[in-house]
Amino acid sequence: MASEETQNKPTEQSSSELLASAKLVADAAQSTLRNESDKVDKTKVADAAGDLLDAAGKYGKLDGQQGIGQYVDKAADYLHQYQDKAAAPSQPADSKPEEGGGLGGLASLAGGFFKK
Repeated sequence: MASEETQNKPTEQSSSELLASAKLVADAAQSTLRNESDKVDKTKVADAAGDLLDAAGKYGKLDGQQGIGQYVDKAADYLHQYQDKAAAPSQPADSKPEEGGGLGGLASLAGGFFKK
């Protein structure tokens, strides 16, 4: 089972890569506050935010199976899978949108940050 978890987890990020991710997220936040959100590559920002959450879980030694660690893992996975709605194909009309599930709306809240 451990090998299964290892295959699903992204590779570890170096300190310089984490700093670059933090800078990207901070720059996106500043652009959004200046009403320049159209200049933000939301997919890259979501992936960078996912990298930061992965690092927080690792360095904070959070348990991915219980407590807050499971929510950090789910949020990071959601962010890594995020695709800009303009670039991604639309959802079929007969399918239902996914609910926040066990995240208590955290996923929808995080998704709302990336909307125009």
